[in-house]
Amino acid sequence: MNAAQSAAFEEGTGDFFTAAELLWTIQAIGTTAVFLYVAWLCYRAYDDYGAEVITAKDMIIVWFRGVFVMMVLLYLLVN
Repeated sequence: MNAAQSAAFEEGTGDFFTAAELLWTIQAIGTTAVFLYVAWLCYRAYDDYGAEVITAKDMIIVWFRGVFVMMVLLYLLVN
């Protein structure tokens, strides 16, 4: 953002928060949602494995996919 855009944003929010704080809040909420989804996914895979619905190979594949999603999310947030 340039100086004029930043000043307009702060004027519109009444100096309650800055654009950087809003971006951080959106990223934190999105990251938390994805983390909870991956945790639920891993739990369901383990639960299905315990009920013999899926094989161990399928459970490991689901876990690796969850880890991959978290790695991509981390890459996007750091850059």
